[in-house]
Amino acid sequence: MAKKQADNKSVAEYFDKKVKKLGNVTLDDIFMSANGIELVFDRKLNASQQKKIKEEVLVKLQENFTGSYVVGNPRVDKFESVLPIKVTQSGVAGPVPTAIQEAGSAFILTQVLRKNKKFSSATDILNDPATKGGLDAIFRPPYNESINEWTHSYFEHQKAFFQKFQPSQWDIFEHGGQDFMAFIKGRAQIVREVTPSGKLKDVGKYETWNPSDIWAVKNKDQVKRQIDEAIQRDGTATLTELNGVLLNLMKSNNLIGLSLKKIEPKERANFVYVNKDPKTIEFAQVENVKMSDIRIEIKTEETIDGMSQGAYVLFGKYTINVIRTPGTGFSNLKYESVVKGSGGRGGAAPVDLVASLLRNNVSGNTFVNRHQDYPETAESFQRDPRDYEAMYNILRSKIRGSSNYAEFRGRILDMYRSNNSKKMAVAQSKLMQLHFFSDVISKSGKKPEEFWTDLLYLSLKVGKRFAPHGKLA
Repeated sequence: MAKKQADNKSVAEYFDKKVKKLGNVTLDDIFMSANGIELVFDRKLNASQQKKIKEEVLVKLQENFTGSYVVGNPRVDKFESVLPIKVTQSGVAGPVPTAIQEAGSAFILTQVLRKNKKFSSATDILNDPATKGGLDAIFRPPYNESINEWTHSYFEHQKAFFQKFQPSQWDIFEHGGQDFMAFIKGRAQIVREVTPSGKLKDVGKYETWNPSDIWAVKNKDQVKRQIDEAIQRDGTATLTELNGVLLNLMKSNNLIGLSLKKIEPKERANFVYVNKDPKTIEFAQVENVKMSDIRIEIKTEETIDGMSQGAYVLFGKYTINVIRTPGTGFSNLKYESVVKGSGGRGGAAPVDLVASLLRNNVSGNTFVNRHQDYPETAESFQRDPRDYEAMYNILRSKIRGSSNYAEFRGRILDMYRSNNSKKMAVAQSKLMQLHFFSDVISKSGKKPEEFWTDLLYLSLKVGKRFAPHGKLA
């Protein structure tokens, strides 16, 4: 269910209609005032009950509302307790930039590391004046309204990380444009990737090689010297050599890059090493997957956008979403994994590496992930020489929604003729999905499961080509 924008009326109505008890204490009444909402309990709450109720309220707000809200401290007398909720009435100015998300996580980890803070809940983070003040400085307007939305993730990140490591093992956490991140990005431009044919090529963007958002470092100057000593500057240093020194530093607990994923309310973050060992236990089950273990679903149900955008590859606790970039315009497909139970994304597979995977593993493949090559109007769809009916029939058992190609085609034409840019873009992406899935399923050879497991590994950044790192998801 989509989240609502938080305002006094919507929040008050939610607690009035949906919530009977909090912390096993009956919610007796709800009042709206100029300062926000007040939840009234017809009894004196003890300290334990106050804490539990505040945490429950914050989780319910995070699950159901976007916007800014602050859960205050209860006012308690002999006869009743009143919990105030202050809601900012304005909206949020779009998604929080990645740099702000990462800075917030690094700040909370540093509060534990340097200030010896101990947080037992997300509420503790918001109730600590110094920590809340630091987050306020990072989440400057208009993004200050999103602090609540990210606090649960930050709490879970630090909890999972420091369950694995002691604060005394590290000196600093760095992110974004800070010194160590800049250093690593610079060194990635020095080394070359060795192709299967033995040629050397540039590594490309940092993110396609290393998903680390922040770095935990011990003895930073010494670590930088070790990396520099391991890679030559004459153009012959390889990505394998750089990954090797990063792996040794990770195993000695002197350096670890951390990939951070947003953790949904009520979900818990877990720490896992990626690329520390050739085949870690974490991914051993994927190696044994057979095609009979994999379920593919292509959604074609009618929706407000004309048709469901979903197309999924599901196996075990992993799901790969093959979808278009959100928005109203035409765009290429992207391949993103989700890890069940964490609420967090596994990651996105680099599109150029997926193209290579198709060339190498799908004989006779004709799919190219380039939206400009696909219809943008009803007329261009009708003239398109591709045989979408044959593709649909190959995928018939995987399609959930339309009962036959005629129904599917009619809906696609309606979406193109709607002159609604979002519907037209979704129509194009559904045609691209048909082409992609039908090619892989019909042309993958004797072991089609290998394509899907390799695609999963690309999204999770698993393999010799990718940097060793830790994932908090």
